[in-house]
Amino acid sequence: MSTAILREYETLFVVNPELTDDAANATFDRLKGVLEKMNAELLREDRWGKRKLSFEVKKQGRGNYSLFHYVGPVGVVAELERTMRNLDEIIRFLTVSNGNVFDIAAKRAEVEKMVRERAADKAKQDAERREREERMAQGGGDDGDDRRDRGDRGDRGDRDDRDDRGHGGGGDDRPRRGRDEEPSAE
Repeated sequence: MSTAILREYETLFVVNPELTDDAANATFDRLKGVLEKMNAELLREDRWGKRKLSFEVKKQGRGNYSLFHYVGPVGVVAELERTMRNLDEIIRFLTVSNGNVFDIAAKRAEVEKMVRERAADKAKQDAERREREERMAQGGGDDGDDRRDRGDRGDRGDRDDRDDRGHGGGGDDRPRRGRDEEPSAE
């Protein structure tokens, strides 16, 4: 790369979920081609898969999320976003600048280390989840949760006989007396 100012960027984009895998891969390849054409280096590509959107975008309730983490010259974002705007397959995108980069090799090593750490954390979480599921399947599964089902909460009585609270529960049409009234001799 040249001595131009290089910046680190992350671009998160959402692809139409109704696309076939081949069409989605063609879209990803096209975006990677734009990065290569602009002399940017792709450090990491994460495909998060299909997820529910918080609100509909272009009449879609779900989207196929992907993240590109790259280093490139100043104009690379404008070209990448122009391309994404022109692609009907991309329903939403967002680019964040993470600052200037002076040593690409060091940044690449940092990103690779981060990816390895995340993979190790994910493997650990998956192992813990599987272990929990196995315990639950065996019937033991006591995680220290001492809460028990209290059933119908018999300690409180039925809601129908609660006329001592001054509100009209119970559902019958008997006249209620106020606090200061004496009971009538009926």
